[in-house]
Amino acid sequence: MEPIVLRDKKELDIYVNPQRQRLLRLMTLAGRPMTPKQLSVKMGVSPSSVQYHINRLMGLNLIVLDHTQSMRGITAHYYTAPPRTISIGGKSDDDNRPQRLALIQNGVNGVFGGFVRYLERAQKPAGVCPPYGDALWGVTRLKPEEAAELQRIIQRFLREHETAESGGEPWEYALIAYPVTEDDHA
Repeated sequence: MEPIVLRDKKELDIYVNPQRQRLLRLMTLAGRPMTPKQLSVKMGVSPSSVQYHINRLMGLNLIVLDHTQSMRGITAHYYTAPPRTISIGGKSDDDNRPQRLALIQNGVNGVFGGFVRYLERAQKPAGVCPPYGDALWGVTRLKPEEAAELQRIIQRFLREHETAESGGEPWEYALIAYPVTEDDHA
C-alpha cells in the first residue's frame, strides 16, 4: 500500500490531535473492526466524540467503515484502521516544518515510553533482559544503494506483518536512520 503523505497544515492538524492519535493506536492494536461505542468505553470519552474523530480520520483514509450490523433495531457501524504507512513529510521545507518535527518527536517519545513500561513489566533478575524487544543504536556504513535496499527490506517486512491476519501480537516500533558526518556530532 502506498504511504499516505500529510502534505499541508489541514492534514497535519487532523492527524496531530492527541485523541485521534490515541484512537488510531487503539484501533490498530485491536486489529479488528470496532464501533464508536466500543471505542468510547476503552477511551473513556463519549461515543459522539469518538465518531467526530473517526469522521476526521476518514477524511485522510486512515479509518474506513468496515461493515454495518443491525442489532435490536439499531444499525451499528464498525470501523477499522487499515494498515497504512503515514509519512508526515519530514523532509518538507515549508511553514509546517515545526509541527512536522514536533509530531516526529511526540511519536518517538510515545514509542520509547511504551518500551520503558514494557521493561518495567518484564522485570527479571539483574542482568537478564526480557526475551523480546530491545533498543539498538550505533553507526553502520552503507553505500547509497545499500541504504535504499535497507529501507526497502524494512518496509517490505513491516508491510507483510502489519495486519492481524498475518498472525502474531502487535509490536510498536520507531526506526530512525539517517546519514551522519563527524561534524554532526562534534
